[in-house]
Amino acid sequence: MKTTICLMRHGETDWNVLRRFQGRTDVPLNDRGREQALQSAIYLSAFHWDQIVTSPLGRAKETAQIIAQHLHLGEVETIEQLAERDVGNGTGFTPEQFRLAQTEGRLVGIETHDQVKDRAMAALQLLVMRYKAKRVIAVSHGAVINAVLAELSNGEIGTGKTALQNVCLNTLHFHPELGWEIESFNVIDHLRKVKGEILGSLTSDLDLH
Repeated sequence: MKTTICLMRHGETDWNVLRRFQGRTDVPLNDRGREQALQSAIYLSAFHWDQIVTSPLGRAKETAQIIAQHLHLGEVETIEQLAERDVGNGTGFTPEQFRLAQTEGRLVGIETHDQVKDRAMAALQLLVMRYKAKRVIAVSHGAVINAVLAELSNGEIGTGKTALQNVCLNTLHFHPELGWEIESFNVIDHLRKVKGEILGSLTSDLDLH
């Protein structure tokens, strides 16, 4: 039987709005990020899930906790390998500042793309072993998710090609005999769908009074 992993990016932070590399800095969710997490939880509650796991960073943890509480999934498990890419002294830079510093050779302490890919795939293998034939939500970060997508798609999508949105859903299946399959990636339709349902419900309530 297949193992399903919904690899999900965390909700919005103020640094996301400012387009700054967060790396391992513990930037918290902002109010919109918490709303996104709740909207995601409402959507995900339509399906069965066995477990939710998260990166150790606060923005991912809070996203996972909001979802776990809504889905009654109990304690959230932390997986260290799901942490965001370490961007060293490039932390806080905008993409333009990062590229300039890279060109000038001023960046130090940067985790390579291969290092991110290796630990991200190790995290997936750990989940497959630990939750064989189960359905798992894994909250992580843009660089990690893109590394997985690039590896599983032979570079067709992912790192350098896909701009992942906050709380996007990336659904993966592991088949024991066939290996990994990407069902969908960078999906954020659930935000619009849930918001529409909530507004529809409020409108119906108003019509009744």
